Amino acid sequence: MKRIAFFLAVSAVLLIAVSCGNKKQQPVQGPEKPQYTFTKEDTAEILSQVNAFIDRLDNKDLRGAVEMLSFLDRGDTIKPLNSIAQRRQAMTLAAVRGVKYKIDRLTLRSYTNNEVKMDVVLFEKPEGDPKPNTTSFYFRPVKFDGKWYLTVWDNITNTNQDRNQD
Repeated sequence: MKRIAFFLAVSAVLLIAVSCGNKKQQPVQGPEKPQYTFTKEDTAEILSQVNAFIDRLDNKDLRGAVEMLSFLDRGDTIKPLNSIAQRRQAMTLAAVRGVKYKIDRLTLRSYTNNEVKMDVVLFEKPEGDPKPNTTSFYFRPVKFDGKWYLTVWDNITNTNQDRNQD
């Protein structure tokens, strides 16, 4: 009987040891992502800039619209577009010149990873006509040194580089 009791005690200890050893370890937490706080003033400033851009397009002022654009250079400097980038943006805007511009959405994620989608109606069409008549243009608003700048979403002036900033 002592052997059975001993055997059961050893079995219980082994069972407890094995079950404790099989517990899943908690995943190691990585560094916390910085938290960004945006205010209604941030949203209002971005929308104001986009609406000013749209007003210039409505008034056929491509140059004025393009001159509103900047780019985030290497994540640490805001610069106006150089002449080559201005021509490239002007050609893009000329290609999407429309009869109506409308802000579809504004998404704020960080100081450098944001998005404003602007829908462009290229031409009026009769009701029921299935032919597509819209396209979209994207801005990437950047907050740098406490001020918002309009940049564009393209592969040359990539602004998708987060950085901490007060």
